[in-house]
Amino acid sequence: MTLEMGILLAVLAGMAVLFFTEKLPVELTAFVGLVILTLGGYVSAAEAFTGFASPAVITMLSIFFVSAALLHTGVADVVAGRVHKVIGDREVLLIVAIMLVSAVLSAFMNNIAAVAVLLPAVASICKKTGIAPSRLFMPLSFGAILGGTTTLVGTPPNILAAELLRERDLPSFSLFDFTPIGLILLGCGVVYMITVGRWLLPKRTIAVDQDSRSEDLTQVYDLQQTLLSISVPVGSKLDGVTLGEAHLGRTTGAQVVGIVRDGKKQLAPGADAEIRGGDVLLIEGQLGRAKKLLDEAGIALGDPDPDELQEALGQVQCISARVGSEAFVGRTLREMNFRQQYGAVVVGIRREGKLLDADLASISLALGDELIAFATPTQLDRLTDPGGLEIAQIDAAEIGDMRSHLFLLRIHAGSSLMGSSIREARIGELTGLTVAGIIRKKQFLLAVRPKERIRAGDQLLVVGEIAPIRRLVSLGDVQLKQEITETGAQTDEVGMVEVTLAPRSRAAGRTLAEIDFREKTGLQVRAIWSKGKPVRTGLAQYKLQTGDALLVQGTWQRIQRFGSHPEFVVLTSSAQEQRRTRKAPVALGALAVMIVMVATGFAPIHVAAFTAATLVALFGAVTMEEAYRSVEWKAIFLVAAILPAGIAIERTGAAALAATGISGLAEPLGAYGVLAGIVTLASGLSQCLDGAPSVVLMAPVVIPMAEQLGISIHSVMMAAALAASAAFMTPFSHKANLLVMGAGGYKVTDYLKVGTPLTLVLLGLMVVLVPLFFPF
Repeated sequence: MTLEMGILLAVLAGMAVLFFTEKLPVELTAFVGLVILTLGGYVSAAEAFTGFASPAVITMLSIFFVSAALLHTGVADVVAGRVHKVIGDREVLLIVAIMLVSAVLSAFMNNIAAVAVLLPAVASICKKTGIAPSRLFMPLSFGAILGGTTTLVGTPPNILAAELLRERDLPSFSLFDFTPIGLILLGCGVVYMITVGRWLLPKRTIAVDQDSRSEDLTQVYDLQQTLLSISVPVGSKLDGVTLGEAHLGRTTGAQVVGIVRDGKKQLAPGADAEIRGGDVLLIEGQLGRAKKLLDEAGIALGDPDPDELQEALGQVQCISARVGSEAFVGRTLREMNFRQQYGAVVVGIRREGKLLDADLASISLALGDELIAFATPTQLDRLTDPGGLEIAQIDAAEIGDMRSHLFLLRIHAGSSLMGSSIREARIGELTGLTVAGIIRKKQFLLAVRPKERIRAGDQLLVVGEIAPIRRLVSLGDVQLKQEITETGAQTDEVGMVEVTLAPRSRAAGRTLAEIDFREKTGLQVRAIWSKGKPVRTGLAQYKLQTGDALLVQGTWQRIQRFGSHPEFVVLTSSAQEQRRTRKAPVALGALAVMIVMVATGFAPIHVAAFTAATLVALFGAVTMEEAYRSVEWKAIFLVAAILPAGIAIERTGAAALAATGISGLAEPLGAYGVLAGIVTLASGLSQCLDGAPSVVLMAPVVIPMAEQLGISIHSVMMAAALAASAAFMTPFSHKANLLVMGAGGYKVTDYLKVGTPLTLVLLGLMVVLVPLFFPF
């Protein structure tokens, strides 16, 4: 191996790590790699950007246009709408029908678009039949992925495999070369899902249709709670301002879910709703309870006296414990029973230079997190026992910084909390603050037990985000009234529906506050379903993720308008944007033209696909804005930037070297052993990276390897392409899986449990089937 090869492999290894960890966006990683390869002389300036003009990229871009036309003309809706009418309420037959319909659509549409268009229809079927969505949404995703393997244009790995053969002046794959094997894999997948897969699928109730009773949604999202009512006196600072101007959600975390005026209740008021003197605001959220606690329980909020705090802290040691073991990663302090087990009180978590101090017990720990904790010398000995925590003393300067995050809750004589235990007081639950200890008669009681009784004169030392509570307290002219039980989430004017993030939503990674959700849509998010459980507090600052499901409330008119929002998919058929059904023949005609052009050999696939894309835009089946919005630009840029890496691998001789080495090891295994190794590697890479770069990186190695072993190049490329699409083991291995994650209420382990056996079965089938249709 030469130095040049070593540097190239190091660059590729670094890119692979970044692809897997997503420390950078995957397309940006590909850009960085391309810049390094170009400036390093591995590819010429002319070759560096050939990927952007490659037939594979043109084909992918064109298929996105055609997919958008099939979506906006309602072709896919009509196909999906027939399913329930024909099948009825039988779960097994519904799984079969949904998988086949999604497969047919994804054979010529983008996989993700096929899933997105079927989501509302499947949600409606769940509502009508009473079948849990978790029983149907994963089959929907898996069916679309398998359907993509049945044609050349069904999925990027197939397109790239054909293009990489063409670049080497080898006979390329035709439109239907993948069909025989793809159909058998699809059939096997369907059989698996109605037998073993059906047994493994979870049964969770998440998504329902808008016509379903609101009680179902409130039960699923655990919204059956009492609301706090606050009366706004005439002349209050809130009198005459709108909810948007009041910024109650942003400044206090208390969400206004209704306004009672003159005896009439207005649910889900918009940001433009005006607050008037005499109104009663119905609020929910943790901080609503916090204000009630402070006002009614005889608690005063204050800053600690510096001398008193210094004396208290002098009785304990302030330490940092860095998480250095995977045993702690992904777990919360509450799950580990950290305080009871180690006796130390965590008062902050430093992550990437930022100190986290709110709701510490619920934060999932990450590798490298630094736990800031108080401990007595005895407790410190217990804390050093567990492996994986690197203990260090904190210097005086850092202790000083921590003081700005410490506050006192003073218990007045006569407080209703006197005699209550820490657990019974529910201070942490109601305020999101962490009770670090009690200052009692100048003695600091650290890590008090939950059973510890509160006494008059006690000062509870707490840590956390105190600013919102201060702002809530500052609204002193509003009057707390009684708690009331929430009733009627839906009326004739107001409804509640579920939505999920669109496949290429710009809202992913941003908070509701950052995208001004309520102000721009007039709708209110009541809860978010994420990673298998509902999130009901801190919604304005919650970072949305692809796969999340949002429970949205508002007027039916606003919900209807929201149906055409480009960043979200409403899981309700009747709330979808109006389809231009009269243009459906245009979309179908353009698709037929593409198929005929390729099947007859009149034009190569990229020309035929581009022609179809031009036709659907020219004749109004899709607008250019809709077409641009439908393109998964990340995938386009990723493929375009990664293609030159294949040139570098071949030019340096790294591909030939790897092929020779692997050939020597694989030759004793025979052709079937080689094929098994290829499908295993391609599928493994696709679980971690993506199907497209997997094929690009493997082609320079497997093609010369096949030549050296005397195996058909088409056999190994067919196997690599099909295996790269076997992405069922995690929700992150394919965006179609992520798209249904929130709607189906799935956890990561659900994909692992259902998808792993399916992946193994399909890979075994590929090893058997590929040589039958493409002999060695």
